[in-house]
Amino acid sequence: MAAIVPAELAEAIERAEDAADVAAARDALARIEAGDAPISLTDLRSELGL
Repeated sequence: MAAIVPAELAEAIERAEDAADVAAARDALARIEAGDAPISLTDLRSELGL
C-alpha cells in the first residue's frame, strides 16, 4: 500500500534528490578538471548507492 504524503513533503524530497544529483555532478566535474579519469556511469551509481 502506498502512503500519501503532503505535496510540500514530496517537493522537499524531490529538491533534496535534485541537489544531491547536482552535487555529484559537480564533484565528478571537479575530479575530471583535476586530471582524474572520468568514471563510468555504473561506478558513479555505485558510489551514490543507486
